Amino acid sequence: MPVLRTEGLTVAYGERPVLDGLTLTIPAGRITALVGRNGCGKSTLLRALARLLRPRGGTVYLDGASIFRMPTREVARRLGILPQAPSAPEGLTVRELVALGRYPHQGWLRQWSEADERAVESALAATGMLDLADRPLDALSGGQRQRAWIAMALAQETEILLLDEPTTYLDMAHQVEVLELLYELNQARGRTIVMVLHDLNQACRYAHHLVALKDGRIYAQGDPREVVTPEMVREVFGIECCVLTDPLAGTPLCIPAACKGCTGNTPPRGRT
Repeated sequence: MPVLRTEGLTVAYGERPVLDGLTLTIPAGRITALVGRNGCGKSTLLRALARLLRPRGGTVYLDGASIFRMPTREVARRLGILPQAPSAPEGLTVRELVALGRYPHQGWLRQWSEADERAVESALAATGMLDLADRPLDALSGGQRQRAWIAMALAQETEILLLDEPTTYLDMAHQVEVLELLYELNQARGRTIVMVLHDLNQACRYAHHLVALKDGRIYAQGDPREVVTPEMVREVFGIECCVLTDPLAGTPLCIPAACKGCTGNTPPRGRT
């Protein structure tokens, strides 16, 4: 499995640094969630990992090579990104959108092939979108549209998927639908998934590895059961909370505001 890591990564918008000397290794074959307050650098880190932002200092390594020195098509064949609130041309069908994921595999000497067709069909099947393949994107529900975009990323056939707030603008049912899909893709196919999430409880339930950012630096990282404590939530998010145990998943469950009887102990082991 490819190893993605940063070393001394510093990214700035103008004169304002957003990431400051950040060193991080993404666990291969696992789900990593980036959490923190708005403006802490989560989306900036994800975009830097995808080579969409050039750092002021440090670099991003993919299998030991600087990602900024790799050919664009090679990066696109190994790493896929789904940005926040993506948009597509009006009237595009699900199948046409998913087929765009095969672009990195095209070239002057290699046009559409049976391998491309198989990749598209496999991505549609994995996301449960086969029956909707010929529908326009704008005729779908929010959850269905997000599944279509994830299918496009899957059709790219990369071993690493980066997703920026994949549950944004979705209601609770569609949020769970998308997160369950990503979890199953990781379990069944071993894809390395890195996603920005605003909901700390969802991050705890679905991620194997949690990275909590504060002011462009890593405040804490590791197994959610070890990282998520009342102290961490206070320092990173600026609120008081109780950390209980999710009765269904056995993962940390944060309840805002202090409550009597809360010890702040690390909850027991949940998903593996």
